[in-house]
Amino acid sequence: MGISYNLTSLVIGVIAAGIILLLVRKDLIHSRYSIWWLLMAAGIAVFGCFPQLVDKLANKVGVHYGPILLIVVGMALILIKMLTMDIERSDQERRLRLLTQRLAILEGENSVDPEKGEESERSH
Repeated sequence: MGISYNLTSLVIGVIAAGIILLLVRKDLIHSRYSIWWLLMAAGIAVFGCFPQLVDKLANKVGVHYGPILLIVVGMALILIKMLTMDIERSDQERRLRLLTQRLAILEGENSVDPEKGEESERSH
């Protein structure tokens, strides 16, 4: 006799939550992102332990086969996560470009003039 899927889902959810908490403790993941992953781990544990919740939710939204609801919701959550990551990455790239431009301006203002042997200063 094998282990039930309910217990397997609970163990996977608890292990995932433990790993996320460990990553937060070691400062390898920002706490803002850890909330997302902890919610995912909790969802795995809850829906795995109580599959009747999936069936009830599926019936309420008109889905005839409950596990499909989890797959569709899971895919939607993955797409939302990817979109938010792309938005944040785009913002970081914009900020990095701005920072690089500002650094280049500062270096240009403080560069040494090779002919005069002194720093050239721009008047403000």
